[in-house]
Amino acid sequence: MPKSSPGALKEARAQLARRCSEKDRARFEAALAYAQRAYGQREDNISWLDNQPSGLLRYCAVEFGRRLAERGVLAHAGDAVFLEEPELRDALEHCGAADLRHLVARRRSERAWVIAHPGPASYGKDPGPPPDMGPLPPALRKANAAIINLMELMMTPSTPQDGGSELRGVPASPGRYSGPARIIRDETEFAKLRPGDVLVAPATSPPWSVLFLRSGAVVTDGGGVLSHTAVIAREYGIPAVLATGEATRRLSDGDQVTVDGSTGVVSMTGGIAI
Repeated sequence: MPKSSPGALKEARAQLARRCSEKDRARFEAALAYAQRAYGQREDNISWLDNQPSGLLRYCAVEFGRRLAERGVLAHAGDAVFLEEPELRDALEHCGAADLRHLVARRRSERAWVIAHPGPASYGKDPGPPPDMGPLPPALRKANAAIINLMELMMTPSTPQDGGSELRGVPASPGRYSGPARIIRDETEFAKLRPGDVLVAPATSPPWSVLFLRSGAVVTDGGGVLSHTAVIAREYGIPAVLATGEATRRLSDGDQVTVDGSTGVVSMTGGIAI
């Protein structure tokens, strides 16, 4: 797994040496060692227990689809992913199964509509700040405060934009980089990214880590300083600006942008490099 930034680690240790006791410094080193082990295991966990089983299930569905396409029930093998398991099973077990192409077309259209109309980030009234945890026992109060703080740092509210030539967001990984934007909305678009592109996405998760090796910088609609995007960008030493709210809508493939991960500003410098 990538190692922590040597410069940041050196600075953290220097500040701890000036401000903290030997006991606190030992706690920091223990926590750091644990975090370095745990984050890599988190990535492996997602790969082995989520992505790969899902991939195997897809292979099965596509094989079912191939057989159904040969019978004329489906137009293409990949259309099987738009059917539910009982529908696939029923079609496979009955040689005279009904033509499912119209059902697949409807569900494909429904999926396209949902992607194009994601809706608001939340519904209902703003719940306001967290409730007072003072009455809780000390240990529970501390645990709840830590969880709330973690969630706030992982999912920072989107930054209001003024509609100008800049996008503002959370400065999540320092540095400055200029290059063409490439909008990647999901895993099916990974192949669009070219070496040196600025990865622009709604957010990222462990399967997206492979893209950071090719990206010059990262800009996302959501996230915070402890989100997956921020952590991986810092590990690879590339600038990142998160929680812009509308980067995937305001930017287009090939737009020339400058990403300043130290100030949290993305400048649209003009021009298109397709």
